Amino acid sequence: MPNRFEQPAVFLRSGDPEQENEPTLQYPGQLGARFTVIQPTRGTIGAENVRSKRYQLVRSDSSMTVAPFLGAVSWWSDKTQYLVTTTSPTTAQGRNRIAGVFQNTVTPGNFCCVQLEGPAQVKLIDGVTVANIVAGAYVIPSSTNAKADVVASATAPTQTPLGIVDQNATRDVLANTVIVDLAVPETT
Repeated sequence: MPNRFEQPAVFLRSGDPEQENEPTLQYPGQLGARFTVIQPTRGTIGAENVRSKRYQLVRSDSSMTVAPFLGAVSWWSDKTQYLVTTTSPTTAQGRNRIAGVFQNTVTPGNFCCVQLEGPAQVKLIDGVTVANIVAGAYVIPSSTNAKADVVASATAPTQTPLGIVDQNATRDVLANTVIVDLAVPETT
């Protein structure tokens, strides 16, 4: 466990929090560390490029039934061990234990990063509550493993929101994802 959560320099073997997927940590004391980076431009200009993003170094639960993928919602399996899962809690209250959102494919049991703040792709359930997804709509965790739902901004969310839809034109209908301005509550 780190002595302080905000780490000015975190060692990642991949060098990129959106590609980290390692069976061991070179510096185990950094597990749980939170850090902020500016997303580099990755080819095309998009909603995520050159924006500040916040991550936490965690371990994925080896017993989860759905392996983490780009945009998968994660919940705390064990906060004291910084262990996260894509398995949605069975109770609505449990779904408020949001850990973050995966931004890459991760082997269950490996160390990786989940994103807490900033623009991020989030995978949606097939039948979202609000069909016309617009900027400002709330994105909340769903009862479906690794996926989120959308509710209108004037509607009280039934779960702790992951964040809000970033811009009107950020939904990918084929991939069923949307760019969300994440604001996941951080835990101590």
